Amino acid sequence: MAPKLLDRYIFRQLLDYFLLGIVVFTLVAFFSDTLLKFIREVQKYGIPFTTLLTMVGLQLPRSIALVMPASAFLAVLMVFNQLNNQFEIVALRMNGISLWRIMAPALLLGFMCSGMAYWLSDYVVPWCNQRTDQMKRMAISQTTLPANGNSFTYNTFDEGHNLTQMIYVSNYQGQHLEDTTILDLSKPNAMQIYQARSGTLDAYDGWSLENVNHYTIIREQDGSIDEQKFSSGHLGSLRLGDLIKNKSKDNKLAEIERERQDGTWISSEQQNFSQMLAAIKTREAQNDKVPRGNYLQLWAKLTWPLSCLVIILSAVPLSITPPRQGSNRGFVYAIIVLFLFYMLHNTFQNIGKTSGFDLISTMPLPAYLTLLAWMPVTIMTVIGCVLIQRKTEVL
Repeated sequence: MAPKLLDRYIFRQLLDYFLLGIVVFTLVAFFSDTLLKFIREVQKYGIPFTTLLTMVGLQLPRSIALVMPASAFLAVLMVFNQLNNQFEIVALRMNGISLWRIMAPALLLGFMCSGMAYWLSDYVVPWCNQRTDQMKRMAISQTTLPANGNSFTYNTFDEGHNLTQMIYVSNYQGQHLEDTTILDLSKPNAMQIYQARSGTLDAYDGWSLENVNHYTIIREQDGSIDEQKFSSGHLGSLRLGDLIKNKSKDNKLAEIERERQDGTWISSEQQNFSQMLAAIKTREAQNDKVPRGNYLQLWAKLTWPLSCLVIILSAVPLSITPPRQGSNRGFVYAIIVLFLFYMLHNTFQNIGKTSGFDLISTMPLPAYLTLLAWMPVTIMTVIGCVLIQRKTEVL
């Protein structure tokens, strides 16, 4: 079989398995994380179903970019394992074709996957996240409750994920609320209860309640004696946005707006590599603190796409096992290597984010975090090259 014909033969099979892996892994990742997140958004804010479908579709590029390394690994493993079991690899080697030459279609797939993953994660995903955020804000500002029903619960939490308010609407019809009860725990040593006979939902944080009764239970500690004081009153009307206002969130939004104007705002979700790098350089020039995670997220925009190519170097030699050893043995080793890559990625990310666990204290922080970000790719490259060299010697 001529080399060019051989390349087309192998590449077509690789492409089929790669697309299958993209579909399977994307569905698994999507339904286990992204879809559940948006379902909670619907329950919480009542986002229309058509808007939800659009927002869900905008998150597909992110899921695809995340599963591309595993999909490429699966494709190479399956195809070269079949070639090995049918003794086609042995026949090619007996005709003087090197293992690196046989791997050419797999390496081409790796380069293509790396380029596509970079394009998705660096350009498409930030745009989709920006568009999703805009649609979410617009949908929330025009929202009604999820559907007409007998009850609706809305909870708010502080930065420590502690419950601060629990709002229960016993009955509602469209934007009209009836019998609303609010449990407010935002003040220390105090529990406030608001009960409203009626109200309307104009927009997010714009609920207006009428005929409101207010009850307060205050716990005071005098020495070793705990006392509870109870008070009540009639407020007449209450704007819910004044009650559930999140000051820390508002301050954070104001800070983000200020950073946008100064060119120091950093967001890996809504910025590409060049924009993040420019913002980091601006902060460094102004001697402003740059969070450690921002450096890791910056380089992850390059290292994660490159991993599509890197782990293929390990997939090829592991898929080629002598018939006497059985094909399952190579699959087991391959799965171990795949999990090793993900474990290395998460481990070095966590090490970089932990300031009290610096491995090299004498190195400047940006250089140190850059080293950690590139370590998983470097380690997997070395492992792949060693495995290929050893497999070349025995074939």
